[in-house]
Parts: sequence; structure tokens; C-alpha cells
Amino acid sequence: MARWGYHAMESDEGLSLLQFLGETLVKGQESISLSDILDTLRAHKRIDTEDTKNTEPFDEADVALAEFCLHWARKKEVSSYQNSHFHLAEWKNLKELRTDPKSLGFLLNRLLEIQADADSCEREYTNFWLESAEYYDWISHIDHLTAGIRELAGQ
Repeated sequence: MARWGYHAMESDEGLSLLQFLGETLVKGQESISLSDILDTLRAHKRIDTEDTKNTEPFDEADVALAEFCLHWARKKEVSSYQNSHFHLAEWKNLKELRTDPKSLGFLLNRLLEIQADADSCEREYTNFWLESAEYYDWISHIDHLTAGIRELAGQ
């Protein structure tokens, strides 16, 4: 999959996740919940369940979802993610993303797992970034996401 920056939404995988959600869940609705997003992604095995022992295969999706939540909280739009390969028309009517402590806590825990691995880089996702020239930008971004989700969760 293509990647053009260190944000998860600067990759085909991140944008594919948004497009998938638009087609399967959002479908022009004005309001959706983060818990419904998580349930949909779990049902389609795009993110891990809460009791999954190995969450590593879902790191990029977890980061993309955290980026989306923070982006929505600040800008209330997704059109800036759209490009010639990913059309996000199903999102254009969305006016509200409802969050709850449990769903935000799930995202926070996943970000904390990724953050904790940044020193050892045992996870494939963090190891990929360790070998990148953008490693320090990426780890700073993960720190920023973690703080942002923690703030949204009121922690």
C-alpha cells in the first residue's frame, strides 16, 4: 500500500478505512457514534476485539481511527482526506461524531501499546518507522495523538 507521510491518513490503508466506513456505516447519515465505528470495524475484522491478545496487526487502523477522531473534534469534516483514489461522498452529510469513554479508552489503550513499543520496536509497525527517516516525526505524532485522545476522554 502507498504511503506519502507519517500520518496513518497519509496512506492507502488509512484512507481505505474511511472509505470502507463511509460505504458500510455512514451512508449519508448526519450522526454516528465511535462505538458503532468500532463495532463495524470489528465485525469486518479491520480492528481487534477488546480481548485480542495480539493487537499488532491492527496498529495502522488504530492510529488512523485516532487521527480521524481528533481531526473530527477540531474541524468537523473529512473532505480534506479525499483524493483522486478515495472518494468520501458518504461522509458529506455528517454533522456529529458521538464519542463515549469506553470507545475512547479503547483507542487510548491501543495508542499506549504502540507508544510503549517505540523503544524496543518489536512490533512490525514501530519497527517500520524506526527504519524510516521520519521516525522522530512519527513518534512525536503518536505522542500527540495519545495526548489528544486522552484529552477527549477527559483523562
